[in-house]
Amino acid sequence: GGFCSDISRTYFVGEPTEEQRKIYDIVLKANKKGEEAVREGVTAEEVDRAARNVIKEAGYGEFFINRVGHGIGFGVHEAPYIMEGNKTILKSGMAFSVEPGIYIPGKFGMRVEDIVVVTEKGCEVLNKATKDMIII
Repeated sequence: GGFCSDISRTYFVGEPTEEQRKIYDIVLKANKKGEEAVREGVTAEEVDRAARNVIKEAGYGEFFINRVGHGIGFGVHEAPYIMEGNKTILKSGMAFSVEPGIYIPGKFGMRVEDIVVVTEKGCEVLNKATKDMIII
């Protein structure tokens, strides 16, 4: 119907290091916390904070260099932008990404991204891809 989609998963080629496993767990927890914060009536920045705080508290705040998410519809990147300072109040039916990540220069980056739709009771995750660590 002309609507866009977006999804990111992190794959490991070979056995991940202990550090990579740790970072993946942090990013996954941030993704889940961000999604748990989504509901009608909260602001876009509250969702950003919920995910971002997980990464900050784990000591990797300086390596989370982008917003938590962006709206998606007829364009891949559109409002509402899920970021600090965005006071937009989320309403039922809004669709956007929740995509926290940690990006360590010269080493690696990881992201777990889902597209969610705001509902009266929280959110519905549209993509059903596994969030389990994938090793190939």
